[in-house]
Amino acid sequence: MFATQEEWDRSYAEGRRYRRLRDCERLLLATHTPCPSDGRALDIGCGVGELAAHLSTLGYSVDAVDWSKAAVAEAADRHATAVRWLCLDIENDNGAPLSADGYDLITLRFVVPFLTSRERTLQALGRRLRPGGTIVIITPRADGTPADRRRIALDENELTEVQTGWASTMRHDTEDMAFVILREPCHTEETPQECSPTVETQGTPTGARSTGPTAHATPHRHHFRLLGRYYKQVESGRKTIEVRVATREKAAVKASDTIVFHDRDSGRELDIIVKRITSYASFEDLLSGKDPARIDPDGPPDDLLAGLRGIYPPAKEALGVLAFEFDHRPARPGRPMPMTPAQYAQTVPHHTVYGCLYVRDEYDRPVQLRSVYGGRFWQFPGGNTDAGEDPLETARRETAEETGLQLGQDQPRLLLTHYLHPGPYQPMGKIGFIFDGGTLTTEQLRQIRLDPAEHDLWAIHDLDEWQRLMGKAAFTRLEAVVRARAGSGPQYLVTGPA
Repeated sequence: MFATQEEWDRSYAEGRRYRRLRDCERLLLATHTPCPSDGRALDIGCGVGELAAHLSTLGYSVDAVDWSKAAVAEAADRHATAVRWLCLDIENDNGAPLSADGYDLITLRFVVPFLTSRERTLQALGRRLRPGGTIVIITPRADGTPADRRRIALDENELTEVQTGWASTMRHDTEDMAFVILREPCHTEETPQECSPTVETQGTPTGARSTGPTAHATPHRHHFRLLGRYYKQVESGRKTIEVRVATREKAAVKASDTIVFHDRDSGRELDIIVKRITSYASFEDLLSGKDPARIDPDGPPDDLLAGLRGIYPPAKEALGVLAFEFDHRPARPGRPMPMTPAQYAQTVPHHTVYGCLYVRDEYDRPVQLRSVYGGRFWQFPGGNTDAGEDPLETARRETAEETGLQLGQDQPRLLLTHYLHPGPYQPMGKIGFIFDGGTLTTEQLRQIRLDPAEHDLWAIHDLDEWQRLMGKAAFTRLEAVVRARAGSGPQYLVTGPA
C-alpha cells in the first residue's frame, strides 16, 4: 500500500491502474444517485478520471480530487474541461478549493481502505453534503480479494464500521466489490440510539445482491395525498413546492426526509426528498416570499390565496404555514431488475461495434486499404472493438496495427454513425463510428507499413475512381463521410437488409 504522494505518482507513471468502471456500478449509480437539478458531485481519489467523467455525463457538475499530481494531470489531459480537477489530500489538506455550496453526491471508489482515519474523514465529508445528499463507497471486499492484496479491500467488520454514524445506509454486493450508500450523517451530539441507521436492502440492480438485515420502513418517510391535477404537476416536474399548515404531523417533517405523494384519483404514488422547509405566519406571507408558479403552475396567481383559504379555514391557518420545497430525486430504491445481465443478454439482438479513421492526402483524396479476406473490399483503417475499448480507442489501435501510423491522437470529430443490418453473410448487426483522422503528409504516406495478414494494398483516388472500384454499399458509406467532413455535420447511415 502506498504511503506517500511520490509513491502514488510513481505508480501512475509506471502505468498501474485500477480496474475500469463496470456496467453494474453505472447501473447502481443511475438507480440510487440520479442527478438533481443543478446537481454537484465530488469524486474523491479520482485517479485518471473515469468515474468523474462518467458523473459529468449524468449531468453533475463535478469536482474531482486526487493526492497524485500525475493522476490529476493525466485525468485533465484525457477528459479536458468536463470536470474541475484538484490535487488535494482529502484527509490533511485545507478543503478551501472545494465547493462552499456543498455536494449532492460524494464518491469514493477504491479509496476507503487507504484512509488513515476513516470515521473522521467520512463524517467531515458528510458535513459537505447538501440536504438529501449521498456518499457512495465502492470498494473491493476482503472475501473476494487475494491474500497478498488484502490491504486494498474491506472486510465485513470494516464495512459495518463505515456505516456507523449514518441515519440511512444501504449496501449492494457486485461480484467481488461492495457498493455502500450513506445518507443523513448523524450530528456529533446524537447518541448511537438516537442515530441507529435504517438499512435498506431493496432495489438490488441486475448483477448485484444485497446483504445485511432485512429492510425496515424508513423512519423519516411521510405520506401526502394530492388531488389529481396537483399530482400531475409534481409528476411533470413543474410543481416544486407543496403547502400545508403546521399540524403536529406536518411539523415533524425535516429537510432530507422522504415525502411520498399519493394521487387521490388514480392511487399512483411517487417519492421525493425534501430540500428545504420554510415557515410562515400566514398564506399572505407565504405568497410574498415564494413564486406562486412553483406551488400551482397551472392556476392564476391571483386566485392562489383564495384557493388556499378555501382548503384551510382560519383556525388551521393560525397554526402556521409550511412550504415544503423539493426536487425530483427519488428517495426510495428502485424495484429489483427482473433478470440477471446474462439472462437479459439472451433476449436482445447481438451486435458488433467497430471504429475507423477517415484519412486523405494533401489533395483531399481518400486513402483506403484493400482487405485480403472475402471479397477483397476497400476499407478505412479500423476494426472491431476489443473488450474494454471504446470505438475511438479501437480506431487508433487498429490504424496503428494496419498502417504503422499513430493517428487520431487528439479528439477527432465524429463524422459518421453507421448501422449495418444483419444479413445472410453477417448474422449479427454492426454499429460503426468513423472519425476524422486528418490529412496525411507525403512523408506519412511513405511511412505506411501494411500488415500482410489483413491488407495487401493501399491506394489514393478521387471519388469517381473510388466509386468504380467499390461496391454500392461501401461507396455509400464513403460518400456519407465526405459529406460530413464538407460541413453538413455528422451523418447517420443505415445499410444492409432490413
